[in-house]
Amino acid sequence: MNDIFGRGFYAAIVGLIAINIAELIMSALHISSTTLWQAGGSLFLTEKTLNTPLGITIGVTSHILMGLFVGVAISYYIYFTGTNYGVLKGTGVSLLMVFIVLGLIFPLRGINLDMQNNPADVTSAFIDHLIFGVSVSYIISFYQDKYEN
Repeated sequence: MNDIFGRGFYAAIVGLIAINIAELIMSALHISSTTLWQAGGSLFLTEKTLNTPLGITIGVTSHILMGLFVGVAISYYIYFTGTNYGVLKGTGVSLLMVFIVLGLIFPLRGINLDMQNNPADVTSAFIDHLIFGVSVSYIISFYQDKYEN
């Protein structure tokens, strides 16, 4: 897989599967009360419309698109900076995106989810994206080393 964009895209799909499994486990254990698709959907919808069928569709779609974007961003970052400490680099990019979305975009847009009032929700979001960053960057680093050397 010598294509940088494709490498990030496919790695992001695997990372999205991992992050959603982790999210389902945390929701089942009642650790997290706000799902990732609710957070993604809140960028476009009001809190009242998030749990409608169309709101869920928009939330899931935005969550997937943001995940694919971050996966491709990690792929290009690792490509230009090298695979040394690739997992650490990819995890950093993933966590940086969480800080940007939760700490900058949500407050600027006036989005107030229950997530911001519950430290366990924020912690689970960080854990989810830590899992995403590790899995995506490992796959990207593995295939980049395999095809670049």
